[in-house]
Amino acid sequence: MSKRKRFGVSQALTRGLSETIHVVENNAGVFRNVVLPLSRVELDPDNPRKLSITLDDMRHGLDKNDGLYQRKSEELEKLKELANTIETSGVINPVVVYKRGEVYRVVAGERRCLASILAGKQEIDARVFNEKPKGFELKLIQWIENTAREDLTLEERIGNIRDIISEYQNQHGKTALSATLIKNITGLSLPQATYYIAVLNAPHDVKMIIENGQVRSLDKAAVLATIESDEIRREAIKACIEGSSLKDLRKIIAREKLHSKNEKTEKAERKRGRVVSRVNMGFTLNPTVVQTIVHSVLNQAEYRKFSDIFSKVDWSHFDQTARAFRKLIEILEQDVR
Repeated sequence: MSKRKRFGVSQALTRGLSETIHVVENNAGVFRNVVLPLSRVELDPDNPRKLSITLDDMRHGLDKNDGLYQRKSEELEKLKELANTIETSGVINPVVVYKRGEVYRVVAGERRCLASILAGKQEIDARVFNEKPKGFELKLIQWIENTAREDLTLEERIGNIRDIISEYQNQHGKTALSATLIKNITGLSLPQATYYIAVLNAPHDVKMIIENGQVRSLDKAAVLATIESDEIRREAIKACIEGSSLKDLRKIIAREKLHSKNEKTEKAERKRGRVVSRVNMGFTLNPTVVQTIVHSVLNQAEYRKFSDIFSKVDWSHFDQTARAFRKLIEILEQDVR
């Protein structure tokens, strides 16, 4: 069984987050760390919620007549895992709240609050702001809180980055979107920021498979987004959905670049009136095409003696298929005069 990919936080990112946290703290008002009674904590109705389940549901139980009962039940099961951790280890990272009258509204840490109630806790560690952070600072705090979560989808991660950029531009003017900008305001590494730029500007078909959860890896999504040819991108998307590795997808791009380079060279030679002195064999994203060509040649009586050479080829593997085809061409060039 393959291990689920874990989204850890690197030391470089941790340093970057520390810097952005200081920026947020300096711009969002004074805060203090306290232990709050959960009875005085409420969710902020002005913040967009991804969960349907509420604090009342956690305190009084789910109502089977609730139209969202099935969805809330599924969310409750997921919260139980976090509740088990909180029950044994407590809340590692304080939730972020702001004071509103006699209650405290959650800016970031909604799941931790719900899971703490589920775990039977009466209090929770919190970072309290005197007033609600606004705009860019609010989005940045929420992004920092979500960075270490492993259950966020790729679409949610991209959405978080999109929200941060939008609020940053609202506050600082329409700054040009670049990987350097994302790096500077989030603390991400430049390569990671570059990947986010690629998927934010991805073609519609790539955005759709991200939205549908058919691709969960930022790296793979970024690679797909860089393929200019619609036909080749469709083939690469199909390969990705079927489980192709990042290495295989990069090979598809390499073949696309080689094919494009060969086409440009031939066009340039024809334009200059040069005689084309070689045949471009093209390429295919379907190994079965190569298998069919090889077997068609080997079925001819004069080439059956070479069958053993190709007997152990795994035709589903791009590397082995490419080597087999090159070998076939080598045999034919020696034999055909």
